[in-house]
Amino acid sequence: MRVSSGQVAKSQPFDDPLSEAEKAQGDTLMCAHTAASSELTLELLEASGPSDIPQQQIVTQVRAVTTLAPHTRLLHLQTPRSHRLRFLAGQSVTLGQTGPKGGDVHGQYPVASCPCDDRNLHFFIPRNSLDPFAQQLFDGHIKAGDAVTVWGPDGEFVLNEGHRPLVFAACDSGFAPIKSLIEHALALEAAPSLSLFWLATQSDGHFLANQCRAWSEALDQFEYELLSDTDIAVGAARMARAIRSDLFEIECDFYVAGPELFVRTLDAELRAAGIPAAQIFINVLTEPVGVLA
Repeated sequence: MRVSSGQVAKSQPFDDPLSEAEKAQGDTLMCAHTAASSELTLELLEASGPSDIPQQQIVTQVRAVTTLAPHTRLLHLQTPRSHRLRFLAGQSVTLGQTGPKGGDVHGQYPVASCPCDDRNLHFFIPRNSLDPFAQQLFDGHIKAGDAVTVWGPDGEFVLNEGHRPLVFAACDSGFAPIKSLIEHALALEAAPSLSLFWLATQSDGHFLANQCRAWSEALDQFEYELLSDTDIAVGAARMARAIRSDLFEIECDFYVAGPELFVRTLDAELRAAGIPAAQIFINVLTEPVGVLA
């Protein structure tokens, strides 16, 4: 932020010192400073949409790799204190690392954590033999302390301005951007109610069911339903029926994320039920990328 009047004092060390020119115009790392005067006036840039956020390249450090389920890993990355990732809930980034045989492996994944903690970035990485970055992770070649480069953010699957009830629909690891949106919506306290429908196509697909249960127990405005079906199209149709039975009397905004077949099927079901296209926001998970020579 820029301090236009008042004084601040350094409260903790930080990695990258600002240039003399930045200091001269009042630019300050607020994460490492605290107010030192009774009145303080700050200027800051607030993003109103994806186009307001510049592309960034940040070398992060792996804090932890956690097994959530046999086919899902939680990758926890941490940025430098002075170079945090600016992103909106629901957006994706590209992760890259040098492979054990040379060459850079990379993959694009939605950020699963809230922008309110822009230093700690969480990703749910599914096992996929066609995804070289995921393969490297599951083979144990990405571990705590390693460097991983982040490029981004990308995508327009972000919260729409408004005060309608929010309905979130996810399939498998499509829960990642949905979780980010839910946490951001809860932080904003902008929605009168939030409903989550999560389809799993494999036995361990609800890898954060405990988190859903915790939200439901702690928040009166949150409810959820977990569905399972090995057939994505059948599962999406079942989800549409569940949504109709619970929520179609309410004017809602719908956020749908997952594989293309799931997203397209549920989108068609919602439109056929009379939901305006302007109230349906979709995110088709990208296909795995390759290895850079």
